[in-house]
Amino acid sequence: MTTETPAAPVVEPGASSRRLAARAARHLKTQVEDWYDECRYLVTWEDENLLDDQAPERLAEHARLLDELERVGRWLASATGSTDFPDKSAAELLTLVLRDLADTRTMWHGKKLDEKQRKQILKACFNES
Repeated sequence: MTTETPAAPVVEPGASSRRLAARAARHLKTQVEDWYDECRYLVTWEDENLLDDQAPERLAEHARLLDELERVGRWLASATGSTDFPDKSAAELLTLVLRDLADTRTMWHGKKLDEKQRKQILKACFNES
């Protein structure tokens, strides 16, 4: 009877790295989806906290939420933005939602229109004054 340790099975190095790449892409896609869910929850937060009362402290909290969502979105965009990242839909989703977040920031925190500008826009868009 021998006490030799059985040899480890030979694994092709390429197969291992492909599995790692596939697993990393899958995890990144999941993180993008989780981040997207958080971005969607922001709309509910806005409805509950800003629609009726744009108090300065609520607007400040909103700006902090946007900062955090944009920061994490940029991290994820950096990871998925490579031309060889396999899930183009995740990268496209990131780009679109980051643009939406920028628009949201402008809508809630951008320069306010004066009455003359407001009337010009209403007239141009709806023929109203």
